[in-house]
Amino acid sequence: MILRHFFLFSLLLLLLSPAWIVAQEHPQCSLCGMDLNKYTHVRYTVTTVSGQQITTCGVQCGLLLQLNLGADFKSAIATDLLYHTTMPAEKAWYVYRSKIITDMSPGFIAFKSQDHANRFAKGFGGKVLTLQQSIDAVKGGFK
Repeated sequence: MILRHFFLFSLLLLLLSPAWIVAQEHPQCSLCGMDLNKYTHVRYTVTTVSGQQITTCGVQCGLLLQLNLGADFKSAIATDLLYHTTMPAEKAWYVYRSKIITDMSPGFIAFKSQDHANRFAKGFGGKVLTLQQSIDAVKGGFK
């Protein structure tokens, strides 16, 4: 009898485990749905005029979100790839179309210093851009 109860209890746990695992959600990029826990080194956070903070997996989704918000956009924070620290997006330097794709292709990677961006681009290809130049690349269809 005890063995039967143990077996039924074990079977119940086994059947409910997948539902428990699926029920545990991860934070997602507000644009593409990718798991933000996998992209902590390149996150991009946009703040709206109303103060809402929206986090994306990286610069590319962040720039697209920024453009989609239009007049509701207030500011953005980028994450430096090398040091995993944040900075105002307008102060960052971006490497565009490098051989290294961190989150999305063709890809933008943020750096705190122009020197670091230049060195990265020299080693892994890509073009060093300002925030405005990056926005223009997105508006131009990523050309």
